[in-house]
Amino acid sequence: MAEWNVVAKARRDFANLLDGLSAEQLAAQSLCEEWSNLDVAGHLVSLVDMSTASWAKGYVKHRNNLDGYISDVAKEFAQQGAPQLAQTLRANAAKKMRPYTEASMVNDTAVHFLDVVRPLGLDVALDPEVLVLALDSAIGEFTKKSNAPAVRFVADDVEWSAGQGAEITGPGEAILLALNDRDPSNALDGPGVSLLS
Repeated sequence: MAEWNVVAKARRDFANLLDGLSAEQLAAQSLCEEWSNLDVAGHLVSLVDMSTASWAKGYVKHRNNLDGYISDVAKEFAQQGAPQLAQTLRANAAKKMRPYTEASMVNDTAVHFLDVVRPLGLDVALDPEVLVLALDSAIGEFTKKSNAPAVRFVADDVEWSAGQGAEITGPGEAILLALNDRDPSNALDGPGVSLLS
């Protein structure tokens, strides 16, 4: 079994997604502000294709503006085109990203998968194993926020729940979007929903 087997699954699924998108769909706006769907793919590929040293050097050149640097790199990689991006993602599917954990990389890949499929209205779901590990990572980051509300999330389509407080229920993918500061499109229910805004 390959190292980081769940993130490898998530990355291959994203590569498969890329293979099925038209030029129009690739150019469409994703849920990520200022990124097309192809830019999202560029971001994911940059994470597996660039060395730690290259990342550090570029970060310094961007005067420690991490968000700006990540965005510029995503757009630069996007110029390679979807076929090349998919090929690179598959070739590096199980690559480790120290110091990041597998769970954090699964979360990043999974939420960007949703960033692409949701605006396009595609009937494509995350693999349940990928979704659960992404949720485990996302809830950890969510609870670290100083203004995080006291809520308990309960997925109604996969076996997953976490947190304490007013309950929020709904599909796991909608919960993942909410935990990553995306709009879950009114797919969540319960007394804790109002505390998210």
